[in-house]
Amino acid sequence: MENQPVYALAISPHPFDNEWGMAGTVARWKREGKEVVYVICTNGDKGSMDLKVAARDLAKTRKQEQLEAARVLGVKETIFLDYPDLELEYTPAFRKVMLALILKYRPEVVTTCDPHNSAFLSNPDHRATARAVLDAVWPYALAPNTYRDLIDQGLKPHKVKQILLWASAQTNYKVDITATFETKMAAIRCHQSQVKVLPEGWYERLVERNKAAAKGESYELAEAFQQVEVLQRL
Repeated sequence: MENQPVYALAISPHPFDNEWGMAGTVARWKREGKEVVYVICTNGDKGSMDLKVAARDLAKTRKQEQLEAARVLGVKETIFLDYPDLELEYTPAFRKVMLALILKYRPEVVTTCDPHNSAFLSNPDHRATARAVLDAVWPYALAPNTYRDLIDQGLKPHKVKQILLWASAQTNYKVDITATFETKMAAIRCHQSQVKVLPEGWYERLVERNKAAAKGESYELAEAFQQVEVLQRL
């Protein structure tokens, strides 16, 4: 298997999550010439309260919405793992899928959601995805005796330099998205199956959130993350 180093691997539990959480940052990275690969873990087939919408049809719609949003942002490769929505579990097998992707694409940065937000009523897919990603980055990616079969496929240990968690209650890292905010919004609007059911005033609240993230800085709008430094040894 050929390794394909990229700058960032953006791992999202559902379609739409990456756009809501960090599309301005993705757009900025792409403008800077950095390669970003999307990984979408579930097919989003439960992401509607409408009794008239069949799961299969919703999954198809959300895949097309996600591809269009990625195109708007300039993301050339989107990997759909197609797990059923709201059924992800943190298992060794799922963690190994995350590990194999990290070893294949060899990113400098890995992004996903914060598994601890919120502490009580959080989406189970978010918890499972983030925990599997974090554990795959460290310690598993640096422990080749846990994946000799992947070594035999040509994959090798890889040191991710940085993890960025979006939707975190504890942020310590900001990215200026003033110049890419409208691109973020264009990508978000690609997800009409989700946007159309957002409460009134969502756009204004999102603007205020991004303004608040930039408070104290010289720029107007930002996305804020929990930056996790990765230990470079076992």
